[in-house]
Amino acid sequence: MRFHAITALAGLFLVAACADDTAPLTSTTALVASQSDKSDKSGKSDAGVQRYRVTLENLSTGQVFSPGVLATHSKDVTVWSPGQRASEGIRLIAEDGDQTRAVADVRAMAGVFAVVDIDTPTNRVGGQAPLPNPQVFEITARGNANRLSLAVMTICTNDGFTGVDGVKLPGGFKPDVYEVGVWDAGTEQNNELFNQIVDPCGGAGPVPAPPDGNGRVPTSDVIRRHANIQGVGDLSVALHGWQGPVARIIIQRID
Repeated sequence: MRFHAITALAGLFLVAACADDTAPLTSTTALVASQSDKSDKSGKSDAGVQRYRVTLENLSTGQVFSPGVLATHSKDVTVWSPGQRASEGIRLIAEDGDQTRAVADVRAMAGVFAVVDIDTPTNRVGGQAPLPNPQVFEITARGNANRLSLAVMTICTNDGFTGVDGVKLPGGFKPDVYEVGVWDAGTEQNNELFNQIVDPCGGAGPVPAPPDGNGRVPTSDVIRRHANIQGVGDLSVALHGWQGPVARIIIQRID
C-alpha cells in the first residue's frame, strides 16, 4: 500500500477522498488544529506580512479527507488547475493521500510565500473519533503573494480530491467562504475497487473493508469535475457518493 500519512487510520478504525463562492460566513467553527510554516524564500523581514486563518470543514458523510497541502502564492503560480494535467505531487495526493511530494515541490516554487503541510486527515460527518472535523490552520502572505491553494484527497475514490485553486485572499477582515466539490485528477481509472483505493477508505467507513493494498490503472487526462461515485465496483453510490459540495473552506485575515 502506497498510502503515506494516514496508513495507521485503517487499523484505528478497524479496531474501535473550480470552487464556487457562497454567501458570507454565517456560523463559527472551533479551532481544532493550527500549524503554519513560513516559507518565504526572499530573505526579507516580516514587515507587511499578514496572517490568515483557513478552516477546512468536511461536509460529506462518505468521504474522509486525506492529508494535503495549503499554500499562499502569487497569481503566476499554479498548484493545480482544472483543464491542466496534475503534477506528480497532486497525483500522489489524489491517488494515495500522500502529501509529502506536493509539500516539497510547492515549497520550491518561485512565487510561493508560505506552505502548510496538512498532515492530519479530516473526518467525515458522522465519522468516528479521534479525527477532527473541521480543521483550522494559520498561514501567512505578503504583497503579490495574495492567492491561496489547497488540495486534499477524498479517500474513497480512485483519484478524487477537493480544495481551491489560486483563490484571492480577502483584503479585509471579513471571511471569504468557498463550498467546493470533488475533482478528478485524471491519473487513475475510476474502477471503484477496494483493492485499488487506499486502505483507510475501508477503515474509516462508512463501509468496512479489510486492507487489500492499493493498486492502480493509470490514465492520462486533465483535472476535471469528478463524475461522482457510479457503483461500478465496491463503492456504494448511496454511502460513498455526495450531493452538492463536499467541503467548506473559510479564509479570514486575522492580523
